[in-house]
Amino acid sequence: MKDNVKKMQEMMKNWTKPLFERKNKPFAPDDLVQQHDAAIGPRLDDIKTDGKEIHKLMKDTVDHIRPDKKSHTWLAYVDYVNGLIIEGVTIGIEGSMNFLADQINISFNRNHQLLPMFDIRVDLRDRDVCFDPTIGSNSRGNGIKDIIYKIIEDFISISIQTPRLDSGNGDYLVEIKDQFTLFGCMQVISNNMIEIEQATQDFIRQYQDKEFLWKETL
Repeated sequence: MKDNVKKMQEMMKNWTKPLFERKNKPFAPDDLVQQHDAAIGPRLDDIKTDGKEIHKLMKDTVDHIRPDKKSHTWLAYVDYVNGLIIEGVTIGIEGSMNFLADQINISFNRNHQLLPMFDIRVDLRDRDVCFDPTIGSNSRGNGIKDIIYKIIEDFISISIQTPRLDSGNGDYLVEIKDQFTLFGCMQVISNNMIEIEQATQDFIRQYQDKEFLWKETL
């Protein structure tokens, strides 16, 4: 029983590797999304395979000790292992969220002399200077904030890769949504996005004293 639990925990350690990969060059937002989608698919498949292996290890334990599955002792054991999986999923998501939080942290990028993640155009539209695509969310769903939150949804999808151990059906999404540590990670990401939006607005404002060049009609 201990060996099987140890094997489960070793597999779940692999889930802590960030599901987002950052290349050391800027990408157009659409290209970054395509790159992320191509990379995360195999990673989620690996986690799904680990989930199946966890169930096999649990079955191996059952086959060896032949427990009374209705006994309080066995139900408590299943609940214990189930808790380990919830912990593994939570730590996996947390690792990816913390990594992403650093990648969109202005100070972190400056201190590590990183190139920008996104290649974004500054454009003149309807006589206003703006970014293309937008830094925040937009109706097309392709703003930088939209992309960041889509990536976070991919992290959270770790919770639906492994069938529940206590019932064999369903997933761990409900438990994950109640994890306070993930609320904290989400708040850090939100704060970093706010800082980016403020910095980009400051960038736009540097052109205000020249806006007569494109706003005035001769």
